[in-house]
Amino acid sequence: MIGMRRTAGATVLLGVLALAGCTTPDPAGPVSPPTPPVSQSPTETAQERQERLDYAAAEKSYRTFRAEYDKVLRTGGAKQATKVMRATAGGPYLKEFSEIVEAYDGLGLRTRGREEIAHVRRIGYAAEEVNLQVCEDSRNVEDLDHRGKSKGRGELRTASLQVRKVGGQWKVWSGNGKKVESCD
Repeated sequence: MIGMRRTAGATVLLGVLALAGCTTPDPAGPVSPPTPPVSQSPTETAQERQERLDYAAAEKSYRTFRAEYDKVLRTGGAKQATKVMRATAGGPYLKEFSEIVEAYDGLGLRTRGREEIAHVRRIGYAAEEVNLQVCEDSRNVEDLDHRGKSKGRGELRTASLQVRKVGGQWKVWSGNGKKVESCD
């Protein structure tokens, strides 16, 4: 009778353990619970990817143009826009900045110091045109005459730019800017 009670008790105990989700230990070691599925961030759509790539290409053209323009002014201007300037800008923007580099060349002016781009923000997108808001800080840039005498300093300014895709290449095309006290 005692043996039956033990068997019945063991059966009840095993039934309770089974209902509680417990199992007898595995002699090979503990069993790991199943790994929960990895949470993934939403995937980028083809349109979002294209916008990201276009913005990056437009910003690169802008930054490349400004670096070249800055270099040309430090060396005393040029008789015409450089190959890099023409590759990264067009339309009214290129025309205006070409006139400036030509004027520096003709007047014997040059600059000292470097312009800093405080920020470039994405403000509008279409398949063939990207709009950027930029803040350019040229306050540490000094205009010098042919004798090295200071003729003035740069300024802090913001500009809204249109960058167009022309022949597969993004080019700064037009824009308008204004002098500001801060880039906020």
